[in-house]
Amino acid sequence: MNPDALKRIALLRAMDAEALTRLAAVLEARTFADSQRIFQEGDPGDAMYFIASGTVRIEKRTGATADAVKTLAVLEPGDYFGEMALFDQQPRSAAAVATGATELFRLSTTSFGVLHGSAGHAGLSVLFAMIRTAGERIRRLNAQVVVYDEIGKAIGEAKTLDELLDVVLRQLCRATLADWGLIVVRPQFADRLDVRATVNLALTPGQKDAIAGGQGFLMPARRETEGRLVADLDALEPYKSCGRLGFETAPLLVMPVVVEGQDLGLIALGARPPGTFDLNDLNLTRGVARQTAQAILNARHREEDQARARHGRQFVRF
Repeated sequence: MNPDALKRIALLRAMDAEALTRLAAVLEARTFADSQRIFQEGDPGDAMYFIASGTVRIEKRTGATADAVKTLAVLEPGDYFGEMALFDQQPRSAAAVATGATELFRLSTTSFGVLHGSAGHAGLSVLFAMIRTAGERIRRLNAQVVVYDEIGKAIGEAKTLDELLDVVLRQLCRATLADWGLIVVRPQFADRLDVRATVNLALTPGQKDAIAGGQGFLMPARRETEGRLVADLDALEPYKSCGRLGFETAPLLVMPVVVEGQDLGLIALGARPPGTFDLNDLNLTRGVARQTAQAILNARHREEDQARARHGRQFVRF
């Protein structure tokens, strides 16, 4: 393998030329088709992988069937995964699945042992590079744990739906480094969008009217069944052709709030610096949107029960 190819991997760019050459000699290039599994949860841990191109989804079973899974992370070119196999050789704790055509560089435990034994400098360079980047992954995981924990508490403790949605939005903005956020909810018996929570937005009456009508970026965003990370609002169709609401920023993350086929609303996050959001932010927002959708549905059921109870009391008095 050409050592220059390894410079596409962020983890390896700080390595010197000799270490890269020795590492390239023991790496194996592999390609995977869209949705092809790289390894299954429970498989022997026998290698780590560097992503040269494409995207890899890390997922874990959440039920007895293989179809019940949760996405833990979405990794992009330059990332790596499966590194614990180099240390403990334990069965895989999660599965890895290619998203789109994907090229990986595979470092087996056997090859790593050879590398460490014959060229200790190269092996240590890989280890130190992994240690440098592990901190970022831990910080991201901690942020996600806090988000889910705070939202879980709010679902149990919030007295109103608006109070809950405010917690949801503030936690998402904090975890994703968004500069502004918006949650709109579609009323049960009306075809409009009501603003129910905002962060760092002072909306004018005209903007609220435009939002209620689903104008601007809200129009294509509501058709994104799996959400969308818009890296540049002015470069991606159909977003760049939409009218502007006046508060948009170029990076945009939109996520429909849907449950049981019901369109309940939308979460929108925006940031000023390019590249603020990544696929892991999209994945986190998708998980939070599922929680939010169920909370909205539960709130509606409670309102219906309360309305029936009031109606029953009125009927008895009459």
